[in-house]
Amino acid sequence: MPGTEVLFNANRSVVKVHVINDKGNYGVGSGVVVAKNYVVTNCHVIANSQGIHVTKYGVSYPPYVLIADWKSDLCILKFKFLELKPVTMINAADVEYELDVFAKGYRGNAARPGSSFGTVKAKFDYDGNQIIQSSAPFSLGASGGGLFNYDGELLGITTFKTPGRPAFYYSMPVEIIKEMLANGKEISDTTAPERAFWDRSEDNQPYFMRVVSALNKKDWSKLMIISEDWVKDEPNADESNFHLGLANYHLNKEGKAYKLFKKVVSQNKKHTQSYFYLYKIAKAKNNNNEMIEYKKKIEQLDSNLNMEMNE
Repeated sequence: MPGTEVLFNANRSVVKVHVINDKGNYGVGSGVVVAKNYVVTNCHVIANSQGIHVTKYGVSYPPYVLIADWKSDLCILKFKFLELKPVTMINAADVEYELDVFAKGYRGNAARPGSSFGTVKAKFDYDGNQIIQSSAPFSLGASGGGLFNYDGELLGITTFKTPGRPAFYYSMPVEIIKEMLANGKEISDTTAPERAFWDRSEDNQPYFMRVVSALNKKDWSKLMIISEDWVKDEPNADESNFHLGLANYHLNKEGKAYKLFKKVVSQNKKHTQSYFYLYKIAKAKNNNNEMIEYKKKIEQLDSNLNMEMNE
């Protein structure tokens, strides 16, 4: 776990967001202070609201305008006198797989921000930026909270998760926030003109979202179809090749799967899931040397997966 001081300092920059929607209902979410007088949250937290304020240490702060990227589901609230410390932001593009991270937000309408811990599991291209998938869970109320490294630096905003368990947890990268602060247009209307990309029909979602239902249902033929299109669009992306390899593996095309997994680990030395399936292929072939090699990689990268394998 990160040090107590790191967690405490992150607490100071995470606020609770309160809204009254157009039907008179009360809702809450989380936000992060990203610059003097600016708090970022998710647009779905404040969409179509009639009133917004954020609270910290018993003090309420009303924003007077916002900057919105509705498609990316990031909205930045602007204040006049917000005496709260901004976080330090680092580029999500530089983040490596299996980096230790923690998520912080007001899950379940808690009185204080809570923390959950995990690692970076994947990154996905989105409009020139990279969305982070981590194993640090978050729930209702934590939307708009922060995903931090163990130095307390902000990597992304905890935004959406897949249904059911196990779930995948996604954070929007800080690069979008930096662009919005630099070039965003200030508005006062909270009416959402469009849905966030992740809240659209499956056919209109990016590939990394479209594969989720196939993964949950273990529909490997469907995964094959989606992944083949994904590889055509992103031929060198780690995740497009991994998911195509996964489909081939489960459809008993281990030769093709092996080549795809090897391609992924040649590009990304920390892609644990590819090492895991390479280990399974080596085990099926009784290739002890490769089994030892891939097992050692997994031991170094993911202690939880290594324990599961040992059990």
